[in-house]
Amino acid sequence: MKRILFLCSTLIASCLLVQAQDDYHKLEFFGGYSLLNFDNASDDASNPEVSLILGRKQRMQGLNAAITYNFRKYWGAKFDYSLHLREDNFVRPLASGTTDRSVQNFLFGIQVKNNLVDGPRLKPFGHGLMGVGHQKIDIDSPQLPLILGVNDFSIKETSVAWAFGGGVDLKINDRFDARLGQVDWNIIKRGGQQIIGITPGQTISVPSEVQNNLRFSVGIVIH
Repeated sequence: MKRILFLCSTLIASCLLVQAQDDYHKLEFFGGYSLLNFDNASDDASNPEVSLILGRKQRMQGLNAAITYNFRKYWGAKFDYSLHLREDNFVRPLASGTTDRSVQNFLFGIQVKNNLVDGPRLKPFGHGLMGVGHQKIDIDSPQLPLILGVNDFSIKETSVAWAFGGGVDLKINDRFDARLGQVDWNIIKRGGQQIIGITPGQTISVPSEVQNNLRFSVGIVIH
């Protein structure tokens, strides 16, 4: 056991020593608050009540986290994750209920940034990311059959997603930066959905569409 602890301590110390000898940061961790202007893309649903209940654009709150391995002074490979949630109440002439939404992005790509240890205090950066977006939308109401003609309305979709954007970091010290702001154009190519109705042959169609979302994030960067 003592040998294992000694080897682990030696390995950690070696990694820290290598990091200290480099003139740029090799690893970067980001975490913080995020706001998503989400495009429901519900205007073309076959049932107009779906469009009225879901709306077109919704602001969703959540978190954004990322890890970047910098293989050059100005280039890094980045993994980015975000989760946004929202719950709303609705009232229609025949019924009332709630809508629940969640959107997750799992993205990989390249980040361009000045990663020098002795770099400037303000560090602009940009990135291009691609991966998948998973979204879920539920409409819950005891009177759902009256307004939509279905017993359950739930959309679950995993689709191709992209994020293009960037922001500015403010150097606090050699280990910490404050991410003053990050803005991303988050594109999700959602597939079509069909919800089976109560009456045989009846369906609610939500067609495939490209969703154009805008994501804003702030937080802390650790090197």
